[in-house]
Amino acid sequence: MPKIREKKGTCAACGNVWFWGKQDELEAGADVAANCGKSMMCCSGCLPAVLIPDKKVQDFGKCPKCGSRTIRVEVVEHNV
Repeated sequence: MPKIREKKGTCAACGNVWFWGKQDELEAGADVAANCGKSMMCCSGCLPAVLIPDKKVQDFGKCPKCGSRTIRVEVVEHNV
């Protein structure tokens, strides 16, 4: 039986619970790289690069609801 493995975050401050998977982490890494590339273009004098909006990068080390960094992360598996 196939299983899905993801991470579960629980905020100690507000009690919020959220989940994310490997794909979410890969997308966040790609967004960081895109923002870095944009910054490099701006530094090299590419003026139109200023008009490219920054990508919003999800920080998995803090609660998305209240912003607290006091979270507990655990790996959970779900049967499909």
